[in-house]
Amino acid sequence: MDSPKFRVVLVSHGEQSQGMLNTVQMLLGPQKNIAAHSLYPEQSVIDLNEKLQEEIEQYGSENIIFMSELIHGSPFNAVVSLTREHHIFHITGINLAMLMTALLMRDREDVTAQDICEATIAAAEGSFADVGKILEESTEEEEEED
Repeated sequence: MDSPKFRVVLVSHGEQSQGMLNTVQMLLGPQKNIAAHSLYPEQSVIDLNEKLQEEIEQYGSENIIFMSELIHGSPFNAVVSLTREHHIFHITGINLAMLMTALLMRDREDVTAQDICEATIAAAEGSFADVGKILEESTEEEEEED
């Protein structure tokens, strides 16, 4: 299997990005061309920014989709700071459904980084539910059928 067209770089506070990487590989199998970078309490945002800059130097900003977990958080800001010098594809508020969408799409020849970003946002919108409400509505429908 060739390497995917786009590199996905997860960026988070603490262990979240590595945890998401481990989980998605449990679900989808080993993944190529993906990295997880974290910001820990003993590190500065500058340390994280340097790691992200190395990603861009190695792979090119047009080939990377950055995914951060929290809008306006320090990891988010580290990615945003790169926009001064590079065109960046960056999705924030990441969850597992979003990550899986990005990884499953990136091998398609006809897909662009922008297509992946848009599909990832759409996946997020469909990944939230009030389970109690769903169960309540399901119970009401069953009672109406009886």
